Amino acid sequence: MNAKHRIYSIPYNGTNPKWFLQETVKRKNNIDHVYCELPHEEMLSHVRFTFDGKNEENVDQVDANLKRAAYIKNCVEFLRISKGLVRRICPVNAMYYRFNSQEELHTFALNLAKAAVHYRLEGLIISDYRVAALVHALLPELELHTSCNAYQWNLRQMEIWREKCGITVFNPPREILRVPSKLKEMHDAGYKLKCLVNEGCLMGCPNTFCHQLSISLRCYAGIRSCSQSGIGDIFRGNWILPRWQKYYDEFVDIYKIAGRNSYGSYPFTTIDAYLAEDNAMLLTDLMISGTAGFARHSLPPEILKTITLDKVPDKLLTCECKDCSRCNLCNKVLSSLIPQKYWEKFNFKIRVVKE
Repeated sequence: MNAKHRIYSIPYNGTNPKWFLQETVKRKNNIDHVYCELPHEEMLSHVRFTFDGKNEENVDQVDANLKRAAYIKNCVEFLRISKGLVRRICPVNAMYYRFNSQEELHTFALNLAKAAVHYRLEGLIISDYRVAALVHALLPELELHTSCNAYQWNLRQMEIWREKCGITVFNPPREILRVPSKLKEMHDAGYKLKCLVNEGCLMGCPNTFCHQLSISLRCYAGIRSCSQSGIGDIFRGNWILPRWQKYYDEFVDIYKIAGRNSYGSYPFTTIDAYLAEDNAMLLTDLMISGTAGFARHSLPPEILKTITLDKVPDKLLTCECKDCSRCNLCNKVLSSLIPQKYWEKFNFKIRVVKE
């Protein structure tokens, strides 16, 4: 497929609504939809650390509330002015919300349906099967997508979501990008696939589910919790480089760009990099993940500038990191770019105390 014909999902990140819409319309031929947080304070999930910081105990609450109010106002305005110009599908990761009773769950689903009607949305992205089934019963005409956090790994799961929730657009988990044969199996079964391209932490990270649990419990999952085991992990993320997309075009219908917490122009510089198949961009400028974030935290800018996309081995396209001890390719490449004095920073350490 010609790179210019690919279709993307891009995030609204709370910046100036009019400017964001203008930039979106310029790229309309390549955008399936913009996903925007529902503008209700209790439903701001992924972006809440933008306001509350990483340690809620030391937050200037007045400042946080002002930022939250500005973000909500911008979301409302973007949804208002963009109707008819671009499809808007709002994500609702219900893993962030606690339901203490069946009644609370029903009320949550009802409020979602009301919000979808109020903002005249084209669809919702949902991670919780119970919520999806209830919303579909209330608004069967509303387009529903799964979130990658819904974790569909097999056709039986997808069959149930389609039957009970009317879903035909699925966003499989990030880890599945390293097993493209599974994506092909899903697509061949008639499902439309949307896959993240620029976000994904360490392949096989044993902390993945703990990370998700910490989010659901509203705890900050700090970067130091990532299971780094050496400089080679900078390359071992679950993402798709621009030049790799040609291998996924057969079975990925929509390429999703992450970045609801990103700075103003990031969604557009990223989609442009993918459309142009830019191979010279800095890895840490394009990718959002614990591995890329760890590199930014641990290395000075002059070293980060040497780690460009062209340095990432193509072997990683279908690599499950099963033969690292024999291959050692990632370490070889990065050890030539990163001075040895920084290597120790990338070794995960945990203090074990024997009573």
